[in-house]
Amino acid sequence: MYTPRQKILWFAFSTRVFIIFLQAVANVIIPDHDANVFKSPEDVALRKNKGDVIIDILLGGFKRWDAQYFIHIAQYGYTYENCLAFSPLFPLITRYVAFILNSILGSFLNFHSTLLISATVINLLTFIKSADVLHRLSVRILRSECRAYKSVILYCVNPASIFFSAPYSESLFALMSFYTMYKCTENETLRFANIDITAALPAGFSMISRSNGIINLGFILYASFKNVIERTLPEIMYKYKTLRHRLILPFLVLPLFTSCVALFLTVVVAVIPYVLVQIYNYFKFCVYSDHNLPEFLTNTEYILPGTAESPWCNSSVPVSYSYIQSHYWDVGFLRYYKIKQIPNFILAAPILLITLYHCLSYIKNNFRLCLRLGLKEIVFNFGYSSKINKLKQHPKGFGANDPNFFVYVIHVLFLSIFCLIYVHIQVSTRLLASASPILYWICSNKMNVGPTPTSDQNTINEHFRRIGIGKRIPSHHLSIANLEGVDNMYSKWKTFIISRRMPDFQSRLIQCYFLGYLFMGTILFCNYYPWT
Repeated sequence: MYTPRQKILWFAFSTRVFIIFLQAVANVIIPDHDANVFKSPEDVALRKNKGDVIIDILLGGFKRWDAQYFIHIAQYGYTYENCLAFSPLFPLITRYVAFILNSILGSFLNFHSTLLISATVINLLTFIKSADVLHRLSVRILRSECRAYKSVILYCVNPASIFFSAPYSESLFALMSFYTMYKCTENETLRFANIDITAALPAGFSMISRSNGIINLGFILYASFKNVIERTLPEIMYKYKTLRHRLILPFLVLPLFTSCVALFLTVVVAVIPYVLVQIYNYFKFCVYSDHNLPEFLTNTEYILPGTAESPWCNSSVPVSYSYIQSHYWDVGFLRYYKIKQIPNFILAAPILLITLYHCLSYIKNNFRLCLRLGLKEIVFNFGYSSKINKLKQHPKGFGANDPNFFVYVIHVLFLSIFCLIYVHIQVSTRLLASASPILYWICSNKMNVGPTPTSDQNTINEHFRRIGIGKRIPSHHLSIANLEGVDNMYSKWKTFIISRRMPDFQSRLIQCYFLGYLFMGTILFCNYYPWT
């Protein structure tokens, strides 16, 4: 019998293998749609043999839409200005892993094929690890092994699943984002140095994985702010009141100073990678130089490196991203609100409705908690007695009366509103699915899982009595066995989401949404049909 963590890791692996298989079959059977989008120029001198043909059949369906940019950057670097819209961490890792693979498989495959294998392997491993980190984070925030388990199972079949396997940065970004959130919830051994400086590493990497990674700094800032208000300042005030010798008064603020220094160092370390990328972009495209690109890459209408022709180069803060998104993709305030984009709004509607409704409900039901910025009532009670607050509590609903949810709700609410007014609306699904665990926490809370013949309590008790002689069975194993049933606990890939008929309409709707988007998204994406 597998432990809950083993079940999660095996199921994460199984879903990635299934998506690889599904895209390969769909890519062979269904003809590609002519999408008229960017395709990386091919080097006519690049040799192709049977091995490359096989790889193209097996993994070629992944090389669609923006995956063309990521593979192009990994192979040739930032050859065109529009490539700057894509952050460098994923292509960089893909390139260096491909170098290792090429040293082994170079006699069978060309470098382009090894890049495709490299990207697939990286996303496989980072997705599995992100599921593991999400599980640890969910257990800590939800304080329920059963709900945490359901959340991660839903993550493994999330509506944007194809983008977590194709050469996109979603899996890497999810790993770095979830790990940043997890590090910000850890209890530190140093009482006043409340931020673990190592949280800067995943936060910094998330900022060079996707552009919205910079918002992850909010978790570090909030964790520091909350710790100072709830722990450091009360401790200082207590010591001040009990102080006998005024000479040591200046030393009372030392913990506050320590917290500020720790926060400063953490933010600096986190921001350094992002700043280095912006410096690289500036010198690459805003300083006159010879690009030294091969001829097949220069026959294009895109702006080449070293031309210094772009308007963003003359900005007071020369950051390319906003200009490139606006110039090449027409991204801007309410620019996507057109009649022809209605299908894309329909595609993005489920995730936006789920997150916005439940986040706004959380704020409404926990309004005083939100006014306190998620801090303990003892710190800021706004003059209300505890008796009144108890009368106003809402014991039901997502995150009811739980301050731990506050920062995650505000984070995903900001992203959702930003998606609605600024970005291409269909991107909302993969952006929110990779940036926040809220979708999975909401759906795990709303999803009721019906019983199976092997999830009967007597059957489970008898089974554990039989196999657990001489050893203690952890309580969380029992709770997951109650959820899954004994049969599923012995399977690497069988879980409630795919083997169970849900008992109510709401649960079936969630099940259909996740699995339906996984199937349809994979089939449409790998043939250049519009998707999220």
